[in-house]
Amino acid sequence: MKNILKRSLFAFLLITIGSCTNDKDPIPSAKGFALRNISAVTPPAILLTQNDANVFAQFDWDKCNNGVASVPTYTIEISDHDADPTFKNSVEYSGTGIAVSTDVRNCSFKVAEFNSLLNKLPSFKCGVMNIDVRVKSTLGINSENAFVQYSNPITLSVTGYSTALPILTFVKEAETPSGGPKLLAKSFTSKIDYEGYMYLEAGTYKFYKPDPCGSFEAPTVYGGGAGVLTEGNSAASITVATSGHYLVKANLTPSALSYSVKYIKAFGVFGTAKSVVGSANMVPMTDENNTNKWKLTIDLIKGKKFRFKSNDWTGALTGNPLSVPPGAGTTVISILGSTSTPYILTEYSGTGGDITVPGTDDGVRQKYDITLDVSNPRNYIYTLTLNPN
Repeated sequence: MKNILKRSLFAFLLITIGSCTNDKDPIPSAKGFALRNISAVTPPAILLTQNDANVFAQFDWDKCNNGVASVPTYTIEISDHDADPTFKNSVEYSGTGIAVSTDVRNCSFKVAEFNSLLNKLPSFKCGVMNIDVRVKSTLGINSENAFVQYSNPITLSVTGYSTALPILTFVKEAETPSGGPKLLAKSFTSKIDYEGYMYLEAGTYKFYKPDPCGSFEAPTVYGGGAGVLTEGNSAASITVATSGHYLVKANLTPSALSYSVKYIKAFGVFGTAKSVVGSANMVPMTDENNTNKWKLTIDLIKGKKFRFKSNDWTGALTGNPLSVPPGAGTTVISILGSTSTPYILTEYSGTGGDITVPGTDDGVRQKYDITLDVSNPRNYIYTLTLNPN
């Protein structure tokens, strides 16, 4: 009888252990899935801005088999086949071109979308690139514990266009075009609004435009006079009579070639934060070593507003802090104000872009150190720091 009881107990334990083993959560395992190119375009392909809305490439793929019942998330990865075959510096896409349902898994890239991905690759170049495309399947939300699988890669040969801001240089004759002060356009499709703040030595200058790949080996040359540009190596030189700070602009629209080179005596702070009375008068800043990095220590009224102004005027800079003498005959060159991105500035033709001094508008003044860096075209930044002294 005792032996029967022992055998029954042993059998019960085996059944219990077996039941616990079968209750474990299923573990996903890599089963693989295939990617297919269903594009109508035959590589190599050249991407052009005028075709941005056209479909460039289309792919579909099998449902990813993770070894368990699952609903993974799909994204697309691209990489430079020649410079980065292991996808170490790949770029990921999860945009609206991806369509996933019970029966459908595909992606349709428009020219603009695919070109944008190309430009994000560290090895992007102007010319034919071999690009690997693959699908990434992610099971789970936590990135550290997610189960990831990749499809087979498909290689496309494609030539993209650069979305970097177009460059001009303004260079003394006989000097290297690539090394001169730079102007940038507002967007990569723009020809009308190249600009840059720069320190220029007296001399004769010309504008130089690199080729679409950014090379100055055979640049397009522009010269001229009286604000009108002419294209060609034989174009007249542009004379800068006085060494100093300048705001240089250019319009390369073929039917409206033009330029301006405006002298700046100094940047300064103006607005009600400086003084409610005479708020339009600026307090000039100083630029050490002609780097276009301007500085000023000044008392500002809490809660009031200010902006930056560049001026040319007759007369000396006087006062402590520096101030423009009354009746000095000032000419406003540009006004810089804040953007939606903190501490980034842009040019304003009139109102807008006010910078508010921290604190409640209670009439109290506080001393601040202000810096303004306009040394990088179209990347104008400022800092506003309390001075404890």
